[in-house]
Amino acid sequence: MRAAMGNSIQKQSSELSKAKKTLKQAEKRIAELDRLFTRLYDDNVSGKISDERFAMMSAGYENEQQKLKATVSELNVFIDSAEQKSADVTAFINVVQKYEHITELTPEIMHEIIEKIVVHAPDKSSGHRTQQIDIYYRFDVAVSTAVADSRKYDKKRKAA
Repeated sequence: MRAAMGNSIQKQSSELSKAKKTLKQAEKRIAELDRLFTRLYDDNVSGKISDERFAMMSAGYENEQQKLKATVSELNVFIDSAEQKSADVTAFINVVQKYEHITELTPEIMHEIIEKIVVHAPDKSSGHRTQQIDIYYRFDVAVSTAVADSRKYDKKRKAA
């Protein structure tokens, strides 16, 4: 589990650094477009460029700026989410390390590691009973799914 979490953290760290770099570039370009638009307006007022040219160029700059602002917003949401997930993974690893060599599973340990367990309704459509069980670990880090199949348990009962 630690190796899987480590790989996940490394991958997220890489994606997070790329997102932060892209965010900086987008914010820098937005500021640059503001300066360009101001210069363009000054050039139009002073008569250096025609009104038609001004309208065309300003529309292009505004369109680019709107797209960049949407990108910045999406990147901020992604970065916040990734940073929260990284903090959750770290907290979960710390809890799991505490119980790495337990000999007995107590309710306190279960409450500290597991958020909830969902036992789905049994499915008898295949002629035997199967039941899915989902274990949701704390900090929204992982979900384990197991399927209990009555054929496995019926054989054990008959053999006994």
